Amino acid sequence: MLANLSEGDIRLLRVFAKVVEAGGFSAAQIELNVSQSTISTHMTALEQRLRVRLCERGRSGFKLTEKGTLIYEASQRLFAAIDAFRSEAGAARNCLLGKLTVGIVDNLANNPNCRLHEAIAAFNASAPEVQISLQIAAPTELERAVLEGRFDLGLGACGQHSPYLDYEDLFEERQVLYCGRGHPLFERHAAVTVADLKDQQFARRAYAAPNRFPSGVRLTSTAIADLMESVALFILSGRYIGFLPDHFAAQWIETDRMRPLVEKKLGYQNPIYLTIRKTEQKPQILEAFLKELYRAHRPADATQAKRGKAAKPARELLPAE
Repeated sequence: MLANLSEGDIRLLRVFAKVVEAGGFSAAQIELNVSQSTISTHMTALEQRLRVRLCERGRSGFKLTEKGTLIYEASQRLFAAIDAFRSEAGAARNCLLGKLTVGIVDNLANNPNCRLHEAIAAFNASAPEVQISLQIAAPTELERAVLEGRFDLGLGACGQHSPYLDYEDLFEERQVLYCGRGHPLFERHAAVTVADLKDQQFARRAYAAPNRFPSGVRLTSTAIADLMESVALFILSGRYIGFLPDHFAAQWIETDRMRPLVEKKLGYQNPIYLTIRKTEQKPQILEAFLKELYRAHRPADATQAKRGKAAKPARELLPAE
């Protein structure tokens, strides 16, 4: 094992971590922007340095060894410690240093209620040396990444709330049921009733979502989507109905490629949650960013924002099957 840890070792460990998180060498090429042969060379160098076989790779695919799993977990603690040192060193000279990773669900940028860009601008003005990373993820992956520490916080629609995370409604988006041009309900969309939805093909979300359909209305879920853009593509096919945020669907409404269905009865406001890990003390960088996030979305009570407030009661969820 290592008698000492050099900067080069840390770089190799970061390559190893990216490979693990991507699920293999080939998948990590895009993330690392290097060739597969270069990644292989780095991994071999790290294994020789550690004198440990980290993973199995070949025709059977990529798989961590037992010791590789231990090294990966240890590397995550090391990276967290390095970030904490940078943050504390910056604080010693009244300057925030380090990284902040924010996970968001797709298509928040055109939501008029989202003020994330304002929070980023204010935070960068006060902490220009902090590296900010924005990562788009499906809701289930977003929660998992926050829980595992890969994201410092998340913004998205969350279904099954984890007892190890804090959730708070930050803003809302209106969800509306749509059909696309070519769908049997498209031409008479204004006269469609809830009863007309019976047996229609429905683009179901891969994650838990509010069930807005009355009992007795059975839908055929032959399409599954994990992102809003995926739902939109199913709707645009003219074969499925599905829920989309109204701000996102507006572009297709304007070109008459989508039309809303039973909006007054089935349309609903869906909360976008701020999600963070439950900890006694938050890192200074996260605290500073949360302050700007609250200030942007709740200017009237930003100074009295309550972190970790209990979330609204969970709504009825669509079945997983």
